[in-house]
Amino acid sequence: MSAKSAIALVAAAFVLTLIVRLPAALLSHLLPAGVQCRAADGTLWHGACAELRTGDIALSDVRWTLHPRSLARARLALDLQSDDARASGSAQLVLHLDGDLDIEALNASLPVQGGLTPLPAGWSGDLALAIDQASVHAHHLVSVEGTVTARGLRSQHPAADLGSLELRFPAPAPAPAPMRATLRDLGGPLSVRGELALARDGSYELSGTVAPRDDANPDLQQLLQLLGPADAAGAHAFSLAGTL
Repeated sequence: MSAKSAIALVAAAFVLTLIVRLPAALLSHLLPAGVQCRAADGTLWHGACAELRTGDIALSDVRWTLHPRSLARARLALDLQSDDARASGSAQLVLHLDGDLDIEALNASLPVQGGLTPLPAGWSGDLALAIDQASVHAHHLVSVEGTVTARGLRSQHPAADLGSLELRFPAPAPAPAPMRATLRDLGGPLSVRGELALARDGSYELSGTVAPRDDANPDLQQLLQLLGPADAAGAHAFSLAGTL
């Protein structure tokens, strides 16, 4: 080997070593605006954040594995693992430079309360997310397939146990058709059947029926009267619309 080739080989090995050892703190410069990785540790390729924060939502003890080939395509592909005691889970993420996000194999468990879900204060219970794929474009959910399960739902005002519910999204229809999901109960004091239509601009319509079962307490049955009179089968119709 010539001296020139040896020098080139040593230089290449040196550069490769530097790349492999790039500090985890560099991830902060690759994340979309508004996402912060605090107290980063490890390397850019295999690292951890003591806290990963976006807006009012924060997760602690978050670890990642970054796929280097994605950087050549101006995107950030990584496997994410949260060991937060409140919200544990894992997912495969692809972050785009324009802020868009693709999600695959999301499995997570988190409480309803504590600012980790869009539900207002006064609710308790747990959410289980099993999302096969989802995409976010211009800060709106534009594609989703999977299941969201709420267990042990309880309202504080008025005090009422609502049981467990499942929202299931099949493979979405092509745009511009809305994404649709079926809503059903998984046991408890209420029999629930419904459908959610979620447009790609964040607007939604949720409609269906809810009926008390024999073990529903009187307060819950009285609460259902606010939806209007029951039909011949004892079910009350409901309809909600808004924007996420």
